[in-house]
Amino acid sequence: MLNQKKIMKKQITKYSYFFNAIIILCFLVFPISCQKRIIQYPGKTIVFTGSNIIYTSINPDSVILKSTTDSFDLDLNKDGTNDFIFHRSYTVTCRNTRAGTSGTAIHLFVTPASSSNSIMTNGSNLALALDSSAAIVPNSVWGTTDQTLLYGSLRGCVVTPAYGGYWLNVSDKYVGLKFTINNITHYGWARFSSSYSVSSTASGYLIVGQLILKDYAYNIIPNQFLLAGQTK
Repeated sequence: MLNQKKIMKKQITKYSYFFNAIIILCFLVFPISCQKRIIQYPGKTIVFTGSNIIYTSINPDSVILKSTTDSFDLDLNKDGTNDFIFHRSYTVTCRNTRAGTSGTAIHLFVTPASSSNSIMTNGSNLALALDSSAAIVPNSVWGTTDQTLLYGSLRGCVVTPAYGGYWLNVSDKYVGLKFTINNITHYGWARFSSSYSVSSTASGYLIVGQLILKDYAYNIIPNQFLLAGQTK
């Protein structure tokens, strides 16, 4: 009888360890399973575990549209296809033949690389400079053509400041972006600082500076919004 009690006690202890191990395993597996996302694209299914936000930090921060180039391509999801193109252009606005001077305007703008992509705008072709935590949502105003970041006089022939856009001398602002992966809509953002500022010179007003890309991100869940600056 004593031996039977010892055997039963060992069996109970054995099963107790087994059930405890099962419980611990459940606690480990459950949080992971909760983070799992199954994303279905035409002809493709992706099982993704982790944060909904795919975040890319530019380290060190990158000055785009440098003196050696007037175009910068942004591939948000790194699939080898450009999603947005940032441009810088110059146009002659006036000429003073007697003085031998001319006026030049600078224009910074962003273009969707595809007709299905778009940029958050004020409705008048000006790309918004969003604050951190601003909502990037489907019912925002979206522009599917060139959206101006900044325009203004670069030099000469102007007697009053002539400039516009939301990206004059701002720090850590966001461009709201909408693009497609396999024809399915995703939302994202890119963060910039602009050192462009206006100063007065003998020949007129001058707008000079740099546009600096700091980081960008997008929501891997189709058609789901995110906040400007959101990284997870």
